[in-house]
Formats: sequence, C-alpha cells, structure tokens
Amino acid sequence: MEASNNRIEELPPIDLKSEFDIVKIDSNTYETIKPLAKPKKRSRGAFGGNIAASAVAVAIRSSPEGFVPNALHSFFIKAVTDEIPITWKIEDISVGRTFVNKFIKGYQYDKIVYTANVSLTSKNSTSKTSHRNSSKINYSIPLKGELDISIYEAPIVYKFESLFAYQKHSSYHSETISASYILSFGIAKDSKIHQPLTNHEITEFKYAGVTTLTDWITLELLLPKLNIDVKARLQTSIDHNVYYHDDDFKLDQYFIYNLQLKWIGHNRAVIKGDIYTEDKKQIISIVQERLFVTTKL
Repeated sequence: MEASNNRIEELPPIDLKSEFDIVKIDSNTYETIKPLAKPKKRSRGAFGGNIAASAVAVAIRSSPEGFVPNALHSFFIKAVTDEIPITWKIEDISVGRTFVNKFIKGYQYDKIVYTANVSLTSKNSTSKTSHRNSSKINYSIPLKGELDISIYEAPIVYKFESLFAYQKHSSYHSETISASYILSFGIAKDSKIHQPLTNHEITEFKYAGVTTLTDWITLELLLPKLNIDVKARLQTSIDHNVYYHDDDFKLDQYFIYNLQLKWIGHNRAVIKGDIYTEDKKQIISIVQERLFVTTKL
C-alpha cells in the first residue's frame, strides 16, 4: 500500500535471522540458509555487502562467546550467484583471550568466490572497557546541531527491497572530495514508510546488518556530487576492508554515511567510507577498491 499524505506505508518486518542465518555442517564448515540477494535483477552477482555480512556472521558464530569483529579484510574473487547458498570454510589462525583471527573462504559449485580474514575482539565496548577514546581525540562527525531526520522529506534516492536499505542525500559534512548520506537498515523512523526489524539485537545479525551497509559504496551516486562526469561501462568491488570501532550501537537507527573519493584511474577507484550513529559517534571505517572501467578518464 502506498503512503498518502497522512498515511504511513507499513511494510512487512525484516527478520535478520531468516535473511542471514547460517547452519553448521561440521567443525569448520557452515552454509547460508538461502542464496544471497542481488542488488538488481540485472546485476551480475549477489550484493557484496550481503556476502561480507554472511562472512562476518560465520566468524562470530564460530568464535567463543563475547567476541565481535574489529576488522574485516576481504576479496571478491568471482561473482556470487543468487541461485544457491554459499558454503563457508573456516580456518582458525589464532585464538587468544583478547583476539581471535579467522581465514574464511566462500565456495559455490566447488569454486572459491570470496575470501576474508576476520579479526574479532572481546574488548570492543565502551561500557565494558571505558577505553573508547584514551587519546582524547574527538571522533564525532562535525555536524551543526543534532541530526534531525524529519527534515528529509525528499524522495528516497534508492530503495532496494531485496537489500532492505534506504538512502537519502545529506547536506552534512560535504567537501570537495566527499559526500554524505543518511542510511538505514530497514526504515523504522521515516515519516512515510515503516519497516521494523526483528532479531536485530542478536550479535551476529546486528553485525551482518551493519556490514551490509558498509558496501554501499556507489560511485554513480558519489561522482555527480563531486561534479565528476565519468561514466562506467563496468564496475564491481575488488576488495572490501572494514574496521569496527565500537560494539555500542543499535541497528534500528539512521546512520550518517560519509564517502570520500581517494583516487580514480587505470579503471580502478579507491573510496573511503565512515559510518556514524545518530548521536554522531563514528563506529566504522571502510576502505574499498572498485573495478571502474570507463568510457573516458
């Protein structure tokens, strides 16, 4: 049902467990409960954020209780089909009291499609360690005033039902090489659309959800904001690196997503992303290199 001026469009809840759950096959093998979704029907493969999200969920599920990711370093090897699940093979590199390190390989049709090195830590919460910022550096985004979602009445830029992500351009923190967006997983706080989350507080699904958002590195949205008129004949992620700074966040909120174009050339582009919570605290940093084959450079 479409929203009228006085009516909110109610969408079915997103159950993160039904989207990102995994089943254990043996001591070092897991499998997604279903194939991962493409961003668009015509896309070559599954959305990279969903692939990384599943790898992170596997890393958490296979680690001792209380460990959460602090870093993900990954490579997209082949396009991931949305026709069959991914089989995950896990190798424990090290298991300590503070850090766990895992090497994870994703397979389809007995071929490697994705690899990830995931580091997890037992000390990623300010509420447990009180060590968020021992250097006294301010890691808050420099916004004027509080984040007021109600001012964003413009149409949603992208609405990918299969990815459950919604995005609007933000006027905050725009520079000559960067642009900012307001991004949410589900959309529980919009004035026109309501889509609640379930099972989003379970650790592996909370991190799967936010990891999905980390791959929202869309050059077709970023470049026009930087007044760069370069079109791509082909683009896809080559690698994806995420640093999780803090466990003290909730998934059912709006996030401030700042993108910076660091370099473009030789049919590749490097983008840095920073994700902030509604209270303007940075929780994630992202660095990604993309294949960006252009008609001109």
